[in-house]
Amino acid sequence: MKKILLTTTVLLAGLMAYAAEHPMDMMFKTWIGTPIKSAIKEWGDPSDIVYKRGQREYKWITSGTRFIPGTMFEERTMCERKLIVDVKGKIVYGTFTGNGCPFTRESVKRWNNPNFDYMQDMINSDYQN
Repeated sequence: MKKILLTTTVLLAGLMAYAAEHPMDMMFKTWIGTPIKSAIKEWGDPSDIVYKRGQREYKWITSGTRFIPGTMFEERTMCERKLIVDVKGKIVYGTFTGNGCPFTRESVKRWNNPNFDYMQDMINSDYQN
């Protein structure tokens, strides 16, 4: 009985940790280990490519405006997404900055890797923790 309770607790803790991540971070995880060509196919050409210490940073920058709630004013928005790629062309990390980046799972879906298996990732992350 204790073993079942412990297993259930660990599984729930893993699911809660997975759910607590920022949607952009979750989206970047869908690309880890994937060739950069696949991301370019989905996202289009990057805005910039920077070479650093044997790696490459591919940047995509989107910008726009949005109204500030409760006012008649609008603000400029920007979201910079970066995928860091190793010498073999595989994505090893992703990061984002800006006030225009999506913050819900639904709004970030357009940037997810369409070939990513979410259930397998959840299972793997539970066994690794």
